[in-house]
Amino acid sequence: MPKETPSPVDLPEPLIEDVGGLGWTSIVIALAAVVLLATNSVSLKDWIDDQPPSPVQAQAAVLADGWLTLMRTIGLALPRDALHQQWKAAEAARFSDGSGGNGAPAS
Repeated sequence: MPKETPSPVDLPEPLIEDVGGLGWTSIVIALAAVVLLATNSVSLKDWIDDQPPSPVQAQAAVLADGWLTLMRTIGLALPRDALHQQWKAAEAARFSDGSGGNGAPAS
């Protein structure tokens, strides 16, 4: 029977299947966090180093340094390091004015 034809009987709405959106989202967020922790460990170290000094911060800094060393040793931090080096080289080339100064226009 076509949908446009009114039905004399009220039919229940079709059941919507629960596809586990919360579980799927949690898995994606956890996976992204693990990938970032492994491939961008420099940011973790920098963030910990920016925190106010305390015994907890000091211990976290030691752990972050060890984690960064491990990620560089196994090669997971190398793509980020190479890209960062290229960025800094491009930045220096772009903003250098040849005067050896701070980038201010020469008068």
